[in-house]
Amino acid sequence: MLADFPVLYVDLIVRRTIASCVVLAVVAVLASIVLGQPLAGVGVLLGLAAATINHRLFQVSTVKYSSSDGHIARKPYAGSVAGRLGAITVIAFALLFFVRPMGFGMIGGLVAFQVLLMMNALAALWRYQRIQLAGVAHSNGAHPAAEGPETGAGLMGDGFTLPGQDEGEPDA
Repeated sequence: MLADFPVLYVDLIVRRTIASCVVLAVVAVLASIVLGQPLAGVGVLLGLAAATINHRLFQVSTVKYSSSDGHIARKPYAGSVAGRLGAITVIAFALLFFVRPMGFGMIGGLVAFQVLLMMNALAALWRYQRIQLAGVAHSNGAHPAAEGPETGAGLMGDGFTLPGQDEGEPDA
């Protein structure tokens, strides 16, 4: 059922994750200043920035090493991934060794990015699956209103619409 999840939603998931990271970075820096550990907040900011840059470079390298038929040149792709992750790991461990609060903050920022990305992706997949199930129920004769309010305009009006559907147009 999720095999036809539109690739265009991935961009929306990434944009929401980046927006969440900006908010989290501001909160972390302010909280760390209030708690007397400003370097930890800077570390969270560094971790979120490193994870965001790594994710963008992951997308670019996937396109770069993919052929038109969808196959990936594994060796150069794996090398680029390993190089980026290795560099981030070395930076995080160096910060842990030399500036412990910043190092822990960076690791926390890296983890927070992954959690935010997974939460946004799972929410999008869950919403998409509910719309798909509502469409199946509707095509089987069930009334769309019985499925809940999210079967109306897009996916609860949050920017997710089915391909070829305007946000104000009801599901078919």
